[in-house]
Amino acid sequence: MDDVVLRDRKRLTVFVGDYGSGKTEVALNFVLALRRYEQRVKIVDLDIVNPYFRTREAAGVLLAAGIELIAPSGEQTWADLPIILPSVAGAVHDASASVVLDVGGEAAGSRVLGSLFESSDEIEYDLLVVLNVNRPFTGDVESAESVLRKIEGASGLQVTGIVSNTHLLDKTTPEMVLAGYNVAESLAKRLAVNVRFVSVEKSVAKELDRSSFSAPIFALTRHVLLPWELSGTTTAG
Repeated sequence: MDDVVLRDRKRLTVFVGDYGSGKTEVALNFVLALRRYEQRVKIVDLDIVNPYFRTREAAGVLLAAGIELIAPSGEQTWADLPIILPSVAGAVHDASASVVLDVGGEAAGSRVLGSLFESSDEIEYDLLVVLNVNRPFTGDVESAESVLRKIEGASGLQVTGIVSNTHLLDKTTPEMVLAGYNVAESLAKRLAVNVRFVSVEKSVAKELDRSSFSAPIFALTRHVLLPWELSGTTTAG
């Protein structure tokens, strides 16, 4: 199913989303799937706000897969600052590589994203909004659209697709995933875009009735853990 999820993608794939959307986990799984088909793959960590879920925390997994991670290092690693490193701009303009951008912080992070694209109107990209309807500000079509419009306004870029990623960590159910997908489909129709895929943790993916979904299912493996999970308590999400 990975090949269906990756079909017709642009060289640049940008994942954005509100707090708690699961955007970073989706971006990590997407770039790892992409690496199985592409020789040169990079992921750029532009999550400047969320202190817990950031791509750079999965650096070991990415390195082992042969994926180049571009993110602040050293004293900048935990700095929540809109820092645009030369390597970040270089990746965006590197036509020889497939690039995934993990952009956090809703409007704040999106402004950083916009500054990367302002020097060129010819960069082809997919800007995918990761939607989790279990979050307080994206629980219905109207509120989700409001968040999305803020992202578009701050970045100056247009959303090209929706990723339905409704979950509640280890309490996620197939019924919950389907309900979230239905909201995502309604939002996509309003915006005249498609639901690109439905992302769901692999154990829950096995329980889904695939006939209820017209978008492909993308089964996720957890790579980014919460602080209390790192200290020894484990949950599946």
